[in-house]
Amino acid sequence: MDVETLTRMTTQALLLCMYISLPVVFVAAGVGLVISFIQAITSIQDASIPHGVKLLAVVITLLIAAPWASASLLRFMKQVIITAIPS
Repeated sequence: MDVETLTRMTTQALLLCMYISLPVVFVAAGVGLVISFIQAITSIQDASIPHGVKLLAVVITLLIAAPWASASLLRFMKQVIITAIPS
């Protein structure tokens, strides 16, 4: 494997990590903003409410996105193996 191929595969791996983590990050940020807005309106300042709701939202997002993420990882790993071990 030459340096150009290794650089391309590393770039693809980093982009894949970003794409796989984006749904969870967006959901956590969105739920955090909504809960903060609701807490500001109702003047409830309990710190455990946002953490519990965000945890539940992230777990649900992970359950929904897991098949897509694992398929993407598997496809990438097949590509890496084919590139690393020429037949």
